[in-house]
Amino acid sequence: MQRALIVLASLAVFGLAGCPKKWQNGECDTSEACKDQVGYGKVCVQGRCQECGLDADCKAGFVCKANKCEPRPECEGPADCAAGKLCQAGKCVADPDACGADGSCPADKQCQAGRCVTRTAPIPVAGPCDSLQSVYFGFDESSLSGEARQSLEQSAKCLKDKAGAVRVEGYCDERGTAEYNMHLGQRRADAVKKYLSGLGVPAKNVNTVSFGKEKPVCTQASEDCWSKNRRADLK
Repeated sequence: MQRALIVLASLAVFGLAGCPKKWQNGECDTSEACKDQVGYGKVCVQGRCQECGLDADCKAGFVCKANKCEPRPECEGPADCAAGKLCQAGKCVADPDACGADGSCPADKQCQAGRCVTRTAPIPVAGPCDSLQSVYFGFDESSLSGEARQSLEQSAKCLKDKAGAVRVEGYCDERGTAEYNMHLGQRRADAVKKYLSGLGVPAKNVNTVSFGKEKPVCTQASEDCWSKNRRADLK
């Protein structure tokens, strides 16, 4: 009798162990346990049936947020929007502080990284030495014309008090050998330096260099073009 009771007890234990657990109240161990539970999601996430655990659990155009599938936002940060736009509440909207297409901003602001920000320094004002005029020479000439002298007199007014140095670059038109034009360009630069020194500009502040017929401002084979290349630039 006792032996029969033991056998029956063993069979009961094996029978109970063989019955699958019926999950309920949204609890789970795998997503399979969520399939038959009504009112809960079908993906098992940390022991609970949820709508999603990954973006891949959602249909196209949706992402998983807090275990819920939501429409994919247009943007999540500034990098997702085109230039001139900001990311706000998942949408790319026009940036009211975006710089203009040419980098322009209101007078009290400056363009930094594509946005107009308050200026940290005053607007620079062009001084009289910021755009010195070039002087021009006749064909195969290194002497200064009356017009060239007038231009240099204007330049000398600011260069006399300028602490930094100025460089005079001599140029020629395309005619003649490279060697000859290097010498001619140097004579032109030296003529400008000499005249500026005579007007009170310290000679030590004036450096000269010749580029000969290199770096022309135009390349047409015409007198109009050649006359523009026969010059000395002040920089």
